[in-house]
Amino acid sequence: MKQFFFFGDSITLGVNDPKGNGWVGRFIHRAIDEYTLPVPPTTFYNLGVRRNSSRDILGRWAAEFSVRRMQSARHYLIFCFGTVDTVLADGKPNVDVGESENNARLILSGAKEAGRVLLMSPPPVRDESHSERIAALIRGYATLCHEAGVPFLDIFSPLRGKRDFLNSLGDGIHPDPEGNTQIAGLISGSDVVQSWVQEE
Repeated sequence: MKQFFFFGDSITLGVNDPKGNGWVGRFIHRAIDEYTLPVPPTTFYNLGVRRNSSRDILGRWAAEFSVRRMQSARHYLIFCFGTVDTVLADGKPNVDVGESENNARLILSGAKEAGRVLLMSPPPVRDESHSERIAALIRGYATLCHEAGVPFLDIFSPLRGKRDFLNSLGDGIHPDPEGNTQIAGLISGSDVVQSWVQEE
């Protein structure tokens, strides 16, 4: 039995997708159709929350995981955050880079005790200065993942130069169905997730 947990912000939640699937829903459909994961017993939880920063996710992920976990299952925890951290408020990022990296470090440290863990970068946004702040943040995330022995999936770099993806961001941040399909494809095709869905 497998349980998948997706922690993140409104991009994980699927805001701007008229059918509410987002990239998580599209990943789930691929996992069921292509990798024949049976539902049930496989369970998927989309735990994206609008406007959540790394600080917010640090404060809630463990409790939300605890009330959903089943002792007999294998647990797969996927985290995607950073967009909200790097939004400017009064000319400064919502969450300082140093705090954001420390939040990620604490999240990953705890999550490693709970199951298999993946930290994925947020996707790019249309505003180039905001994307630059995201790029700087995820460089730090990649380094700390390497130090912690946790897989890091960079979806930012392959999507940043794709005009069709940037055009999918109706409000400049949240992808539409086509953009979410591109994100789901990158996640589904990653080596670590491939190994998870095929694991007996």
